[in-house]
Amino acid sequence: MRNTTSINAQLPLTRSQGLIITSALFFAVGTISRLMPLFNQEGRLLRQFPTEDGYLMLTIARNIALGNGMSTAQGTIATNGTQPLFNFIEAIGFFLLGGNKEAGVAFALLAQILIGALSAGLLFITARHVLQKRSSGWQVALVASALWYSSSLAIPHTMNCLETGAYVACILLTVHVWHRYETARSPESKFSWQRSLVVGALLGLTAWARIDAVFLIASVTGCHVLLGLLRNRYQLLGRLCESVVMGSLAVLIISPWLLYNKLNFGSFTPISGTAQSHAATFGQNLVEVPSSLFESAAILIPIPHSIEQLLPVLATTSTLVVAYVIALAIATPKMEYAERSLTYVVGALAIFLVMYYGVLFGAAHFVDRYLFPLSPFMAIFTTFVVVTGLEKLAEMTRIRKLLPLSLTAVLIFSLLLNVRLYKLGTEHAHFQVVNWVERNVSEAAWVGAVQTGTLGFFHDRTVNLDGKVNPEALQAKLERKIPHYIVYNEFDAEGNKIDYLADWTGIASWQDLSPLDTHFELVVNDDKKNLAVLQRKI
Repeated sequence: MRNTTSINAQLPLTRSQGLIITSALFFAVGTISRLMPLFNQEGRLLRQFPTEDGYLMLTIARNIALGNGMSTAQGTIATNGTQPLFNFIEAIGFFLLGGNKEAGVAFALLAQILIGALSAGLLFITARHVLQKRSSGWQVALVASALWYSSSLAIPHTMNCLETGAYVACILLTVHVWHRYETARSPESKFSWQRSLVVGALLGLTAWARIDAVFLIASVTGCHVLLGLLRNRYQLLGRLCESVVMGSLAVLIISPWLLYNKLNFGSFTPISGTAQSHAATFGQNLVEVPSSLFESAAILIPIPHSIEQLLPVLATTSTLVVAYVIALAIATPKMEYAERSLTYVVGALAIFLVMYYGVLFGAAHFVDRYLFPLSPFMAIFTTFVVVTGLEKLAEMTRIRKLLPLSLTAVLIFSLLLNVRLYKLGTEHAHFQVVNWVERNVSEAAWVGAVQTGTLGFFHDRTVNLDGKVNPEALQAKLERKIPHYIVYNEFDAEGNKIDYLADWTGIASWQDLSPLDTHFELVVNDDKKNLAVLQRKI
């Protein structure tokens, strides 16, 4: 009798099995890349993923855990310069860990790893449902989620200790649930309270993750009505009522945060938004948009910040993004209804985000993060086009393994980019300031800086001067009185004032500002380390 086990073992892998194994390897790369900093080799735990703004949120979270409420500067400065949902998750970690800073960061990173995995799962099931009538739908869904999850562009955004990863997960969950309801709807379906309440609740949750979910609320509710016009006008009134319920419930759920902001800080939006946009000029960020959208569409291909605004690069990315949008617009009318309905919602969201952050907002260096929520959906379309194209090319050339070979090459490329990400993990733009303060400044002294996220986490008595988390500094900034705020403001019951200004070398020029020039002196100006320190004169 022949050994069937040995015969089966010699059979080649099927195409589906090969895709599953390759995708599993992509997921392994993404997971390992996220986990490696937790081993803290060469200080990576605190340096690789938490950004300067991430440390601002971690500082607020730690103060919440210590009973100081949303605050900075050892609990003395109340703030709303944050996005609350993930901030509360971070606060739980600090509470459980007794306020330990290093352990709290590790907790935040672990939470983001879980949220990133959840997002990849939501991306898969969303793409699978959208492409349900395509023969290669599940394969495209699997590859898209694997590529996105392992992307060295997506990993830093979903591990930055900010709200970005949680926000993307909430968007994916909300859009997925709405889309399932929408595609299950028959032309005869009438108004549904239950489904409207579920989607409205998810929209409200997403707004707690990030306040600009107002654009998602507008996109979902607006397209929900529009689809009634396009599909069955007899449903229009019912859809309008459903949209009103969705939007009203979303606003009701987020209203405690909005009222807290308005009553305590004078605006429905966090002060961080005002601090970053008050000096913005119309359209100033448009040059940042092409490279950000290109990276989201390309999934794995990074563009170095140093070259993205060079004319040849800007022209190339702009052309490719425009071509991408045109191709999507041409393809939309030919799509299945499940595909078309998702395209409308994501397209509306893209228009809102690009118009707001590209045309009306400031903080140009954050545009890629602001547009990042579009990346999972762009990954679906890109992957579908590439996989379909490779399959057709394989038929024409009779190279049956063209898709597996291409994925293997992309896997190697993704692995190399993640190795590079790890190798750069000991670099951080602000730790030179932290190190100098830890060596030269007592814990009781007050330190001021424009960029206080990282420094403020490690030196509790740090005063933010750009206004992102400090309402008094924001007011002084708007009145052009930051030097007076630094010199004369008292920060504790003993009447102590700022004794040091420590930041990048740009702060050295502040020594010439009145009245700083008569109260502070420049004691460090190190271009090599990108560090400058001003000390109050005795």
